[in-house]
Order: sequence, then structure tokens, then C-alpha cells
Amino acid sequence: MSLALGTFFGCALQMSAYVPPHRRAAAAAKRQGTEGQSTATKSSNAYSDFFDECYCINLARRSDRLRKYEASARRTGLRWTRFEAIDGAAVGNGDDFDPLWDATRNAEWDRHVAPGLRRATAGERGCALSHVALWRKAVETEGWLLITEDDCRFDKRWTPGSPAYLWRNHVPSDAELVYLGFSDRGEREYVAGSEEVFRPTYGFCTHCYAIRGAAARKFLDALPVAGPVDVWLADNNWFGAQVYCVIQPGGGWQNTGRWLANQETKPGEADVKQSSRDAVVADEPVDALAGATEALHV
Repeated sequence: MSLALGTFFGCALQMSAYVPPHRRAAAAAKRQGTEGQSTATKSSNAYSDFFDECYCINLARRSDRLRKYEASARRTGLRWTRFEAIDGAAVGNGDDFDPLWDATRNAEWDRHVAPGLRRATAGERGCALSHVALWRKAVETEGWLLITEDDCRFDKRWTPGSPAYLWRNHVPSDAELVYLGFSDRGEREYVAGSEEVFRPTYGFCTHCYAIRGAAARKFLDALPVAGPVDVWLADNNWFGAQVYCVIQPGGGWQNTGRWLANQETKPGEADVKQSSRDAVVADEPVDALAGATEALHV
């Protein structure tokens, strides 16, 4: 009897340590949490491979944010890879980033911002350089690359089949950049016959967007990024790229629609301090202070 029980419990112990094949990738990601670690949140679903690649930008010291991201992404069926964010406090500007930027147009759309020159923060530098690095990956991709940040939280309506459905039925064929989470300002130019897709006038956020090589090339050709990367793109009308936003009709702020991906904004969660709220560096236009840019490169 005792032998039988011992054998039974021995089997039970072995079974408890067994990880089913469809969960092994996620378990490995939890253990390692390294750059390039691919995680299949629902690998058996046919739609989980819609995007050629999906990246989550995450600082090495923020494993807590990565765990929250993984929990949110689990229901989407996305296969995603952790991309180790560039720490802006540990690197210089190089050729890809200019810390001096003009907040004049930004101030037209954000009542908390005053016009004038600003000096970008280290967090804004690291964020911009991380996106630039992924744009370089995008130009090598024939299809769509999904770029997310670790504070991205996917809406419960994002199912494994959502991207394929949206692209098949709503996203225009000329699209080069599609925001799945955004904070838009100004008028929306809706695509004819659609309540889900519109062209933005202006806006903020880079926590979740899909990009093709054509848009990535336009952004790379326009380097260096000046200031916050999201503002730089909107200030320059996305350098001629064909940009669209996708929403879920109804609900959301003032019933303007719900985004498929939102950004966690709890106090103390942000890794990027915003320079737009800082004191103005100078009131002169950027052209008048072109020489000052060199002094701001570190």
C-alpha cells in the first residue's frame, strides 16, 4: 500500500513539474526576460502570426513592467519579442538624436505646454533611439512590424483575429503606419464607409503602432529625431507617410471610440520624463539658435 502511494505521489510530483508544449515559450520568457526572447502568447491560433514581428520595448531594470505587459498581451494571441530599450541616461545623442526641439506646434494642441525651445530629457532620448533601432528592422520587413512599449495595455476586445479582420475589411491598402493606440488632436478624416479608421491631424503616443518599411525609410531619411519621438512625427506630418488610426466605434472619451491598445498612466509608472512641461530654453525660433544645438549634444 505504501509502495503504491509512493509510486502515485512520485508520478504526481513529476506531473506537477511538466510544462505543456504550448506554454513552454511563455515560461521561458518569464525565466529569462532577455532581449530577443520571443514569447508566443497563444501560439496555436492561426491569427497570431499576422504581423511579421511584434516587439515590446523594455528597459533592463523594468522587469515589473514586462510582467504586466505579458499578462495584458496573453489574450491577444500575439507572438512578441522583448527589445531591450536604449537607456538614454547611458548613451549620447549620436547622429540620430537632437535634444533641442521647438514646442510651438505642440503647444497649439496641448494646453499644458508653452511655445518655445526645450531640451529633451534622457528618457526621451532613450525612447527615440529605441524606436529608431526598430525602424531599421522595419525596412528589412516586407510586411507589417508591430512596435509596442511595455506600458501598453491591450483592450479586452483585441482578440487573436482582430488584426487580420481590421486589415482585411477596414485598413486602406496604401497604409504605411497604423496607430492602434493614440491620443489624437484636431479633426478626424474618416475613411469612406468606415467608422473604425481615420487619418489623424495631430497627436501623441508611440505605445502601439504597426509600421511598414516605406514609412520607416521616410523617418530614417529625416533623422535626427528632434525631441520626443511622437511629437517629432506629428510636428512633421509623419514626413509624408500614409498614416491611419484604428478605433472601436462607441465608448471611450466623450464617446469618440475605444482604442485597441491603451497606455498605463498610473503615477510613478512612467520611465520617460516629458520635457514639454519644463521651462522654456529660449523664446527665439529654432533657426536663430541653430548654433546652440552643438552645445546641447552630450
